[in-house]
Amino acid sequence: MASSSPFNYRAGDRSAHLRVLNGNKFCGIRTQSMALSSKELSSLLSLLSEETLGSSSLETLTSTFNRQFSKQDSFRVLNALVVLIQMRDLLPAPPQRLAAIFLLYEAYRNDLSPNPFSYFFAELLQPREREEQPTSGLSLSLVEEWFLGQLLATTTPRDLYKKTPVSIATVDPSSLPPVDKSTLLSLLPLADVPPSSLIGMSCVMADPALPRRRVPADAGRVAETIMCGADQIIEVPFEPSFERPLPPLYTCENEVTWLNPIESNHSIQWDSLMCASGSETKTLFEKACKDALSPPEQSFLSQAFDSDQRLVHSIGLTPAKLSQLVEKNPTIAIEALLKLINSTQMEEYLAALLNMEMSLHSMEVVNRLTTAVDLPPEFLHLYISNCIRRCRESTDKSIQNRLVRLVCVFLQSLIRNKIINVQDESVEIQDFCVEYARIKEAAALYRLLKALDNEQSAGK
Repeated sequence: MASSSPFNYRAGDRSAHLRVLNGNKFCGIRTQSMALSSKELSSLLSLLSEETLGSSSLETLTSTFNRQFSKQDSFRVLNALVVLIQMRDLLPAPPQRLAAIFLLYEAYRNDLSPNPFSYFFAELLQPREREEQPTSGLSLSLVEEWFLGQLLATTTPRDLYKKTPVSIATVDPSSLPPVDKSTLLSLLPLADVPPSSLIGMSCVMADPALPRRRVPADAGRVAETIMCGADQIIEVPFEPSFERPLPPLYTCENEVTWLNPIESNHSIQWDSLMCASGSETKTLFEKACKDALSPPEQSFLSQAFDSDQRLVHSIGLTPAKLSQLVEKNPTIAIEALLKLINSTQMEEYLAALLNMEMSLHSMEVVNRLTTAVDLPPEFLHLYISNCIRRCRESTDKSIQNRLVRLVCVFLQSLIRNKIINVQDESVEIQDFCVEYARIKEAAALYRLLKALDNEQSAGK
């Protein structure tokens, strides 16, 4: 294991905290496709280390997970998280369990279909005695119950995503409101799975003799044994076998026998009205990427976005088309980006904003986004640096003066609304103002920076 792993163990330690049933002897379902590689498991454990969880917010945790694991691999990794949550001795620290539960929820939060782990959430919320199975992850603490309830609620508090798992785990349980489990279970959308797949016993069982709150020395090695390599053990329950006898053939007596038609000429009946509204919206959006829309057309697209939150994912918007949409219809671009703010592709759209030509419309889009949502500070720093660099690269004096005025007005708006930290950007912006001091807007921006410096000095 890498040193950043949350589990520290030594070769030769006694593996007494788990009793793992041998797959060859007892389990008839084994498949290599669900196994994790040692590198994937190491990345997962490093992501769940207490050092990482103490400095990374839940929002950052999601971005890191999506960056490290592709969409086709994430389901295998999330299955491994279910095993880790069930074994309290594999994830001994409360922040680790909170982070694992959050990743299971967040991976499918924006999907239209129910979360495939919804039955696991329902099992976690089932009422049970606190002392029952002390090493089992199915017994939640009060903070974990409250956290899962916040995630499954109709509206999740926005500030929750800004907190770190360590800060959430340190909340005083006596200050939390009681969790209404029955209401959460009634609102929880369960995935449509066969009832027979919910019957059985886990392949991995915790050792009931393990002392409470003890952190095993070889937990990392046991996790690798369970999830990695050709001999990995799949988290599939031991399902009882169901007898399915063949039904007897039906004897047709005194009834009309079904006749199959012998005509071979079949024609397809197409419904021309099917998906008409969606086609109209998509056509109008394609027009928005090429020409400026009229006010009624803009209103129609805005209403379509508001009525269907998932429409922006299927309308044809890509990072490559974003620059065209920003230049032709910045208002529509702002509304589309606000709907995509929690998408896994948002980083690509922000990169497209950085790479497009600086203009009044692009700065208007960025300015509106900063007032509506919290954009990453590194994005704003790069965007400001790009604006200043493109002003300096312009060889036409009239165009350069116009760009400088736009940038100065844009920066004044960010500073007055306290969107950026002036101390972090002060040196670069002051140099920019001194370089173009002949322009009225640059001089005004310089005076604003000096006034803020004087206020801070007086406050000290």
